[in-house]
This record gives sequence, C-alpha cells and structure tokens, in this order.
Amino acid sequence: MENKLKYNGSGCRDAVAEQAIWKADRTPYEISELVDVIKKIAKVYGYDIAGRIAFQDRKTKIVYK
Repeated sequence: MENKLKYNGSGCRDAVAEQAIWKADRTPYEISELVDVIKKIAKVYGYDIAGRIAFQDRKTKIVYK
C-alpha cells in the first residue's frame, strides 16, 4: 500500500500528497505512549490486551484505534 501513496492517478510521483497523507494517518505520540502504558499495567496484573483499544480526543472528536 505504501507504494500506492507515492503515485497519483496518472502514475506520476506525487511527493506532496504522499507526505500529506502520511502526516494525516500518523498516530500521535501521546496515543502510542498511552497504549504502551495500558499494556504494561495489564501485564503487571497478569492480563494481556486481547482486542483493539480505541481512544477519542475530547476536543477534536477524532477516534484513534
């Protein structure tokens, strides 16, 4: 899929669109850290995370999965 982001509909490389899509799809650092902390807490209590964890930003209403 990553190669598809590099080229536009006519087959020409589109670096600007590639960079914009990459930035828009990137998970914020805080979310990655939060997931890591929750996994560590579960491990301490003897559990594993079995499914996806979803978070919603209260301000922007964006859901991160």
